Amino acid sequence: MGEAEQLEEEVDEFVGKKTDKSYRLLEEMLTKLLLELDSIETGGQDSVRQARKESVHRIQAILEKLERKGL
Repeated sequence: MGEAEQLEEEVDEFVGKKTDKSYRLLEEMLTKLLLELDSIETGGQDSVRQARKESVHRIQAILEKLERKGL
């Protein structure tokens, strides 16, 4: 989640449009994090599943914030 927090700071500072290179880079990095989370096996452990779920929701919220700023 440290990487997600760093990316969120960059999203907060972002000013531009969806066509900007920096927008596409941020979007790609956040999507990559989602894919990494998707590959984590929970092994049936509720705590791992819950942590992964919370992380996914956080990253999706950051992506939505980026989309709003890119309009």
